[in-house]
Amino acid sequence: MPPGAQRLLSAGCAGLWYFEWIEQTYGRVPEHLGIEYYSPRPEGLPDNVTWIANTASDMSDVPDASCDLVFSGQNLEHLWPEEVAGFVLEAARVLKPGGHLVMDSPNRHVTRLLNWSHSEHTIELTETEAQELARLAGFDVTVTRGIWLCRDSRSGEVLPFDPNAPHPGWSVPERLIAAHDRPEDSFIWWVEAVRSDRAPDAPAVRALMSDLFRQHWPERVQRLLAAPGHAVEADAEGEWVTAAPGSQGAVLYGPYMPLRAGRYRVSWRLRLPQQADGVIAVCEVVARETEAPLARCEIRAGDEAPSLDFVLGEMTFGLEFRCLATGGAGFAARRGVELQEWPDGPAAS
Repeated sequence: MPPGAQRLLSAGCAGLWYFEWIEQTYGRVPEHLGIEYYSPRPEGLPDNVTWIANTASDMSDVPDASCDLVFSGQNLEHLWPEEVAGFVLEAARVLKPGGHLVMDSPNRHVTRLLNWSHSEHTIELTETEAQELARLAGFDVTVTRGIWLCRDSRSGEVLPFDPNAPHPGWSVPERLIAAHDRPEDSFIWWVEAVRSDRAPDAPAVRALMSDLFRQHWPERVQRLLAAPGHAVEADAEGEWVTAAPGSQGAVLYGPYMPLRAGRYRVSWRLRLPQQADGVIAVCEVVARETEAPLARCEIRAGDEAPSLDFVLGEMTFGLEFRCLATGGAGFAARRGVELQEWPDGPAAS
C-alpha cells in the first residue's frame, strides 16, 4: 500500500489480530480507525486505534477529508450492493485530496469458473468492475494487481485453487509471479486509486452496483455442488447429478450463501422413475446457524418439480439447498435451483 499514511481507516477489521497484522506488514501509523459491524470490539487494542462499530457504508463518525488512506481488505464481497456503493462514496468523502483507496477482493470471473463459494459472500466484483466503481466515485486508478493465478489465458484452462494440487504446466512460484500482472485471471484482484478533484457521481455508483447485483446474483445462487461419488451428465437442460439405486446421503448441496430477512421459495428439478415405492429423496433448506432444516419435503414418484417456502427473520449465512437420496430408487437432480422472493407468504417474524 502507499506508504506514509498518518491516518489510516480500515473498513472491516474483525479482531485484534487485524491491527497487529497491519502494524507488522505496513508499519505503525499515528492513528488507525477501524470500522467493523459484525464483530465485537476486542480487548487490548493498541493505543493508536479507534474502534467504530458501524457498517463500511456509514462513516458518519469520520470527518470529511481527514484520512490519508482507506483500506478494504477482503471486505467488499461481504457487502450488499447498496453497502458497496455507500462504502466507496464514503471513502471519497473521508479521504483528503490525493489520499489513497486500496481494495482487494475475490474475482467473480474466476470464482465462477471454479464454482467456488463462501458462506458470507454476496457477489464478487471483477477487477474491471472495481476500477469502474472507483472511477465513478471520484478516484483515479493507479495500480492493479492479481494474487494467485487461477486461469491460463493462453489455453483458457482453469488452474486448481488448491496450491497443494500439482499442475504439470505451472509451479506455485510461477503462478504467484504471473498473477501480479494478470488480475483478470487471478483469484484475488488488488486495486489502488487516488482521490481526484472530480466529484463522485453517486447516482451512477448506485446504479452500477444495482445493475451488477441484478445481473450476477442469479449465478451466485447456482453454485451448488455434486456430492462425491455421483455421476454428472450434461444435456440441453443443464447438468444432472445421478443417484444410483440404493445410494444414501447428499446428492446435491450448496451454494453456502447469505440471504437477507424475507420470504422465499426454492424449487428443484428432478428426474424420477415413473413407478417407485416410498420416499425416493428428500429436499431441504438448511443454514449454518440452525440445527434443524428451515424447510423439508419428501419426494415420491411424480414429484419432479418440488418447491419449499421458507421465512428468514434476519440475515442468515451459509444457506444450502440440499437434495438427499434415501436408499431407494435411483434418480437425477439438476445442478441448480430456482430461488425467488415469496410475496404472498406469511410475514417474517
